[in-house]
Amino acid sequence: MTSHSKYTGNYRGIGKLFTRPGIQRACRNAAVDMKHLAESLAPHGDPADGDRHSGLYASSFDVVPVWRNIKWKGQSRWRASARLINTAPYAWRVEHGDGRVPRYAVLQRTIDAAKAAHRA
Repeated sequence: MTSHSKYTGNYRGIGKLFTRPGIQRACRNAAVDMKHLAESLAPHGDPADGDRHSGLYASSFDVVPVWRNIKWKGQSRWRASARLINTAPYAWRVEHGDGRVPRYAVLQRTIDAAKAAHRA
């Protein structure tokens, strides 16, 4: 005769866990690791070619803490997270491209690399 274990989650406790400073710190640490990768993937212009913004895009990455309002079972729950952003004025063009700037997709490639690193 075999016994089966049964897990019953304490959802209130799990919800409290997601608001703890340690979770905020873990989210921030993950975003900082992604920031370093994004900086290495960012395109760098050449000042010899007349590029006024050489290195500005790579140095404009920033990690900001975020509190997200997540709906769970019809109720709002606040959860800690962090966001990696780029504050360069032309960040959208570098990410998505337009007729003058090719699409580099630095943040998308950063996310793909982070996902690949955590696959087992």
